[in-house]
Amino acid sequence: MEALYDAPRQLPADAEGSEMAKLRREMHALAALQDPALRVVVALSGIHALPARQIRSMLVELVDLPGRRLDPEGLNRPLDNYTAEAISEYLAYRQRRWPNSTNPHLLITRNTATTTTAVGTFWMDRLVKKLPAGVDRLRQDRILEEALANGADPPHLAHVFSLGAKASLRYTSAVTESKAEQAPNTC
Repeated sequence: MEALYDAPRQLPADAEGSEMAKLRREMHALAALQDPALRVVVALSGIHALPARQIRSMLVELVDLPGRRLDPEGLNRPLDNYTAEAISEYLAYRQRRWPNSTNPHLLITRNTATTTTAVGTFWMDRLVKKLPAGVDRLRQDRILEEALANGADPPHLAHVFSLGAKASLRYTSAVTESKAEQAPNTC
């Protein structure tokens, strides 16, 4: 068990055939067409399962594009191609739109570009309101998908998504109960 926590963080598994994976791909496509910031939010919540609070407060310095790492709150995660591309395109957009901004946060708005303040909850809620699911739902579904892909293993979920014991057990219990409901009754 100790070796699991000492292992480097891995990209979460992606069950490509799952309904959530299909919905996530649709949301990525929609986000890419609408807004570079939306694409980043969808990637961080739908792939990396970051909560809205972490996404809003993420600093640019925590994104290592050349090294392909993402380090929100010391989690040091590998950066997948989609998220790296989304962040790279957003940073280019940000540089064009607010070339003199010194705001250290990854996501900024016209109101926060001249400050050091993170974007607010209202801004994020407005950003994602056209999507079929919000940031919290994307995050929850991503964690459930990981639990399904890896046999409902609480330590794995805790390690990959930095969840506490109760949260890991809640997600694995939901997956286990769902599998039991779907199992054919042999009686």
